[in-house]
Amino acid sequence: MSLTMSKDEAQAQAMASWDRARAAAAQAAAQAGPLARNASAVARQRAQYARDWAAPRIAEGIYQARGWAAPRIDMAGQTVEGTVAPKVSEVLAATAQRVDPSPPVTERRVWPRVVATVVVLAAAGGAVAVILRGRRAHPADALMADEEMIPAASEQDAATAEERAMADGDVAGNANRARG
Repeated sequence: MSLTMSKDEAQAQAMASWDRARAAAAQAAAQAGPLARNASAVARQRAQYARDWAAPRIAEGIYQARGWAAPRIDMAGQTVEGTVAPKVSEVLAATAQRVDPSPPVTERRVWPRVVATVVVLAAAGGAVAVILRGRRAHPADALMADEEMIPAASEQDAATAEERAMADGDVAGNANRARG
């Protein structure tokens, strides 16, 4: 036997086995189609049965889980509100103040008020001094025994009385301006 002959025989045998394999595959495919359709229908029916069986149980489980979780969530919310929320609120307020572009409101200065108070007190003191000086110039009748004790007004005293009257008017005007 020659080496080429056995190769030809081997090739022929290989071709025959390929043909048989293709035929078997085609036959299996022809049989698999209805089996696959049948398996698909059975799987669909079983899935529907499982869904019908599980749906009410899942709904009941969810209802029970929500009933268990609701009071715990509420308690956690109250705890956060009482402990964390004030701190978060403070942090947010501080951050808002730092971020705010408007200039901060400064307190009014105290010096203008102090100066105004000193001016008003000086005017009141001046008014009191003028009133007391006027009372000293005109002593009360009870202290005077005679009319003779009143000296006659000289020109210098008349000028002084006129100056006092003008000063009284100035003090009264200043006091009115200070009050207004």
